[in-house]
Amino acid sequence: MSLTSDALHPARRIYVLKLDRQADPALGMVSGRVENLATGRVFDFDDAASLMAGLARELDEAGDPATAPSAPGGAPAR
Repeated sequence: MSLTSDALHPARRIYVLKLDRQADPALGMVSGRVENLATGRVFDFDDAASLMAGLARELDEAGDPATAPSAPGGAPAR
């Protein structure tokens, strides 16, 4: 077991989700914009898949250590 001083919810992972006025999550219709508060980077999305792809891309491009693959047989980094 290793101890870490990293916050469970670090500031570099704070996002604002802005839904379009036509979005209706109950009907599976989501679209809008996401902004990273730490970096100011913004991306638009048209559906749930593009929202998830955009978040994955943001974390990958940020070089976030929590997204690095774990060692074989180990748990993913958090």
